[in-house]
Amino acid sequence: MVNELDIFKKHLGEVEGKTQFNAMQICDQINDANDFIGALQVLDLTLKKIINNLNQRKQSDDMQKRELDATNTKLIQNCSFMGTALFGNIFSVFVGQKEFKLEVHNPLLILQNSDYDGMLAYVEDKKEEISNMLKDLASAITFSSNDNMFAHASNMDFKSLFK
Repeated sequence: MVNELDIFKKHLGEVEGKTQFNAMQICDQINDANDFIGALQVLDLTLKKIINNLNQRKQSDDMQKRELDATNTKLIQNCSFMGTALFGNIFSVFVGQKEFKLEVHNPLLILQNSDYDGMLAYVEDKKEEISNMLKDLASAITFSSNDNMFAHASNMDFKSLFK
């Protein structure tokens, strides 16, 4: 085995750990992006439930409205990913050279300056923003992974292998 390694070193030169480092760096990025995507998916599902409750609220009596409001409060309070509350936080991740950033305020705070229609509009806007961000993330991950895979191949002189 040592002789085979010496033969490779003779023909290829000393192999740096750089490709191994970049592979780990890619894995770290994907894990971070996966966590970010997971948080977005949890938020998306919670926002969908809040939207349904707010739409039901429009044709409900006072008792049902209070129940729906309590449900929305619980949804917002319990919405977390890996122990981190998702409402009232700012999340960001870098994929390649691009930063993806999302801030979602507690929708109940909107009721201080607006009504339930304003809260519904905010929640729908955030749900659409998350949907678009998930699409952009998928594209960025695909292109970033392809760029990183081929970056090392483009730096290597394949012709010298056959001399």
